[in-house]
Amino acid sequence: MQVTLQMIGACSLVDVVIGLKERQFSKVWVELDSERAENSPRVFTSIEMVYHVTGDVPQKLVERVVAKSHEKYCSVSNMFSQSVEITWRVEIHN
Repeated sequence: MQVTLQMIGACSLVDVVIGLKERQFSKVWVELDSERAENSPRVFTSIEMVYHVTGDVPQKLVERVVAKSHEKYCSVSNMFSQSVEITWRVEIHN
């Protein structure tokens, strides 16, 4: 389950890096938190993702890139989008 969660983060993070390729940034990472069902099979019920970007990038741009990742490009998160509530937010660090 941990690897599955990490793959959701990695897949989407690649989309973010590609989407910011022409902007000045030094670090990008994502923090993940999840909840699982109480009973077997203990599948994910929710996933919260916090995207961090260090650099001079507009918050709105990063939010748009992240939204597109989850709507269209990240096949891993899209596999779970019908059964798992995936929420996210962006934090910019200058």
